[in-house]
Order: sequence, then C-alpha cells, then structure tokens
Amino acid sequence: MSETVHDVYIFADYRWQLVRQFNSRQREAAIEYAEFMYREKHVLAYRVVEETREADGGQRERKIANKKKVDTLPTRPPPSRVATRSPSNDQSKARATASATGPQAEAMAEPEPLSPRGRQAVAVLLAALVIGALAILALLLKASGAAGFVSTTMLTGLAGGFSVATALGLGLLASAPDERGRILSQLFRFLSEREAAPQPAGMVPVPVPLTQPEAMPAAEPVIAEPEPEALVQLDPEDAGSLVTAERHRSLSAVMQGFVVLTRAWMAKLLGLAGAAENGQITGHMRFGLHLFLAGLCEQSGKLKQWQPHEQRFVLASSLAELFGDAGGARRFAGIIDDYLAEPRYMEMYKAGLTWDGRLDQGLPGGPALVERWISRSDGRAVEQVVVMFTDIVGSTEFTQLHGDSLQMELVQAHDRIVRQSVEDHNGRWVKHTGDGAMVAFDRALEAVRAALQIQGEVRVHNEIMPALPLKLRIGLSAGKPIKAGDDLFGSTVQLAARVCGLAIPGQITTSATVHDACANAGIVFIAMGDYTLKGFQTPQAVFAINLA
Repeated sequence: MSETVHDVYIFADYRWQLVRQFNSRQREAAIEYAEFMYREKHVLAYRVVEETREADGGQRERKIANKKKVDTLPTRPPPSRVATRSPSNDQSKARATASATGPQAEAMAEPEPLSPRGRQAVAVLLAALVIGALAILALLLKASGAAGFVSTTMLTGLAGGFSVATALGLGLLASAPDERGRILSQLFRFLSEREAAPQPAGMVPVPVPLTQPEAMPAAEPVIAEPEPEALVQLDPEDAGSLVTAERHRSLSAVMQGFVVLTRAWMAKLLGLAGAAENGQITGHMRFGLHLFLAGLCEQSGKLKQWQPHEQRFVLASSLAELFGDAGGARRFAGIIDDYLAEPRYMEMYKAGLTWDGRLDQGLPGGPALVERWISRSDGRAVEQVVVMFTDIVGSTEFTQLHGDSLQMELVQAHDRIVRQSVEDHNGRWVKHTGDGAMVAFDRALEAVRAALQIQGEVRVHNEIMPALPLKLRIGLSAGKPIKAGDDLFGSTVQLAARVCGLAIPGQITTSATVHDACANAGIVFIAMGDYTLKGFQTPQAVFAINLA
C-alpha cells in the first residue's frame, strides 16, 4: 500500500531546507504553510513536493507548488565591498620586506626621519591643536556655568594662542614642500598612536601598525561613487518586485495609455444593446474588459520583455484606474492564470493579445466578438444543480484592521482551498462574489463532501496561520436554476445565498432539497427550523450539517 506525504522546503541561508511534512489529505495546508513561510524576509523561495512511497520500497516525487523572489538563488554570500587603493612604491617595498622577514618586520619599520624644520612644524601644529581643544572646553564650561574661573580674558588668550600657533605651523609646513607629505604623516601618527599593552619580560614591544596617508603630491584622486538610484516596490507582497524609479514611470505611462484606449472602447460599448444597462457597463461586460486588458498586457509584456511582476503591476493599475476597485484589481491580476484555465474566457483574452490598438476601424475583435460575449445566455433552465455559496465572515472589518494586502492574502487562501475541493468533487467554479465564491455541482452528495473538505482545510489553515484567520460559512441549495452565459440565476441561487447568510463561521447550512437528496448517505443533519427569507413567500426549512 502506498503512502503519500507533502514536504515543504524553503530556501534560506543559501540552501534548501525541509521545514514541515503534511499527510496525503493536507495538500492545500502544505501550500498554505509554504506561503506563510515565504512572507519571511530571509526566505527567498519555497517548493512543495508530493512524495509517494510504494509498498515495494519505490518512491515517486512530484513538485506541486513553488515560488521564488529572485530569478537566480544565491549559493554563497556576496563578497564584501571594500574600497582599495593601489599601493605606493614604498608600501609595496614594505610588503615585500614583510613577506621575507615576517609580519613583525613590517610593523616595526620606521619612517624616514624628518629634518629639524619638519619636526618643528609637527610640534607647532600639535600645540595648535591642543590649544584649540582647550579653548573649546573652556567655552563649553563657561556656557554651562560649571566653572566660574573661566573668564572672557582666558577665552581671548586661548583663541589668540590657537591663531598664532596655527599660522606658525602652516608657515613652517609651506617652507618645507619636499617634506610636506611626511610632515602630515608624522602628525597623523602622533594623533592616532595608542599606548602599547604591557609585554611579558624579555619580549620586544611591537608598535600598533598604523595606516599612513600617502604623500600629498602622490595622492590619488578619490572619485565619489554615484548615489544609488531610488527603487520602487511594485507589489507590496513581493520583495523581488523592486524596479528603478525611471522604470516605474515608464510602466505607469504604458498603463495610462491602456486606460485611454479602454475608455474609448467602453464609450463605443455603451451604444450596444446588452453591453450596458442604465448608462453603465454591465458586470458581465466589465469582466470581459478585464480579460481583454489581461491579453493586452500580455502582448505588451512580450514586446517590451517585462518581468511577471511588472506585467501584473500594469494590469492591476489599469483596472484600478478604470473601475476604482484597487483590491479587486490586484486579486484579479494575481489569479488571472486560473481564469485562463477556463476555455470560455480565452476568446476575450485573445482579442487583447492580438489587438493592433486601432479603434477607428471599429471595436477590437469586431462586433461579432462583443455580440458573442453578450449573447452567451440561452435563458433556459438547466438540469438539477446544487449551488454552493462560500462567504468570508468579517472581511470588511479585517481589511480595516489589517489593510488590503493581508485581505488579499486571505482571499487567495480561500480561493486555493475552495478550488481544490471543487476539483476533487467534480464541481464547477462559477464566479467570485467579492468575499467568497459561487460553485455548482451535479450531485448533492458531491457538494456536501466538498463543503466538508473545505471547512476541514479551513481549520488546518487557521492552526497553521493564526495571524491570518479565515472565518468561512457555506450554504447549499438544489434545484433548476437559469443559465445565462457562464452564470446561474433564479430561486435556487437565491435560496443558496439566503441559507449561507444564516450560517455562523465554520458552519455548513443547506436547504431541504439538499437534505432530502442526502438522507440515506450517512450525513448527519441538524434541523434549524423554518425561516421566512427575503424573496420567498413561504417559510423555508433550513438544516445544518453536523461537522463532528
């Protein structure tokens, strides 16, 4: 009998590390935990590996998720940037001597002696520095009132002594041009010399080696490095989305161009029946524009060689500018690949991918494309369908407390859990509802099992990520809804939404039709009573599924 586990690896400290292992039923929990670790600054990448161990000792591995913040993962620490200078001839000779006689020989090497005038210059300049330090100290004491003996006459005398000593020292320095470099070197030597530590008897004391400045005539010019260019982070959740300010301006300019073109197209759409309602673009047509813009960004991204985070930035910014929902725009840009997995969305996406940017010859893709998108509803009832609504409880309050960034993470966690359960139980994702999703199933038992799996995965998510709590309620109803394009309408859908609204976080509620369909399937239902619900003339029986 085979055994399946899910291993979570992170890349940190220049190597891959296994940090946690999940069982076969916790696939989504493993991905959630990997995403949780990925938010740490020191974690550069993660991957989730599904490992299957066969009874005969064989082993199979399959990577099911991975993400990284940089294109190339580092294998060793970057070298330190240390400023260096080309050694002078004297320093080169000193190093050669040190290599031949040991490091102490270099440390004990004495500089060439100064002439009497040079020694006088060093002494006078040192005296000027001492007098200047005394003058500053006296001034501070007088200002604080700590020492009453400091008089104005004393301050004047110290200031005059400092001026005279400085002028005399600079005069001696100017009169010895050949020794100027060595005079300054000796001055720095006196200033930086420290008292040597006591040495054991019989040992020769070794002076502390000092770095001496090169002689002034031979000094190399120091070229100041340019200031680093300001960086802008396009995605607040992606530390690797940094671009230069100039690049950010370029991407923003492209985004503004997309907005102008799309607004011109929207103006044409307002004159088409079915594309607008009460002077506004319909929700279905707005979603079509989302897909069209995604294709347009993909086209430009290929031509301009954008990075993925740059393409997401342009798409999200364009949608936010057009429709005003910045959070929704970021969510759409982050999960566009999930939408493109549905063939029915590809036609509008391909229209943006192949558009030449001209509106003077009509609508992008032609009127036929827009008419097909608008008129996909056949207006007929479908066979019996079980409709599921999920709802994230308290999402508005969560956004106010924690901001849009964490709210988007919460929605993405919800989407991963729900989509996986829908896939495992042969369901169909119908649409986002803002703070949840609408899903359809052909069989009531499949829908109930999917709901149980979703709530189980939510509990695991909350154990792993208590800082990102997901409070989810689920409602189910069965019937024959009306199909309109890819959407479902009618009393069955309305009842599922109303029943969902009666649930508390962590609960699954159903209509009587779902209860009756699963009566002999071993599912334990708890009668909640009859409720008068908005839009329904008669009270509706509502049941809760026992999760114990």
